[in-house]
Amino acid sequence: MIFEEKTIDSKIVYEGPVFNIRKHRVRTVNGEEVRDIVEHIGGSLLVAITNNGKVLMERQYRKAFECALLELPAGRTDPGEIPEVTAARELREETGYSAGSIRHMLTFYPTCGYSNETLHIFICRDLTPGETEWDDSECIELLEFEPDELIDMIMRNEIKDAKTIIGLLFARQAGEI
Repeated sequence: MIFEEKTIDSKIVYEGPVFNIRKHRVRTVNGEEVRDIVEHIGGSLLVAITNNGKVLMERQYRKAFECALLELPAGRTDPGEIPEVTAARELREETGYSAGSIRHMLTFYPTCGYSNETLHIFICRDLTPGETEWDDSECIELLEFEPDELIDMIMRNEIKDAKTIIGLLFARQAGEI
């Protein structure tokens, strides 16, 4: 039987522009423990497939790892925004493309041990090019890859971003790429 932890006390100990950290004191099966939880509004991840069958990818610098990483386009949900709207907005802002078709593929919890973040993966097709709308601090290199090349890159451990790996492998298994 699974024991459900009951919250005794809870307070935000850090409030930031991207996430908050909440400290919970909980009753466990053997007493009390502290659980620090990153509260994140969540976001959408895009497997955007060009009209010639290539997958749009982004390379951008990630401070946490002090290097540039290859990732699928993705972005945070705005307050009150539904994931499909986030997908369309982020596709346009980060890649400049608009999609004639945006279809939900998968919802998952990327780091359930310490965060409540939920990510939604969408397949984007029938792309029409346009202008990017990057934030002032964004510097993104937009690239296109053959699906087989991306799967090979995952298997060679060249793509390390978990959400990108999940999105690409799920899209491959579903026959989307």
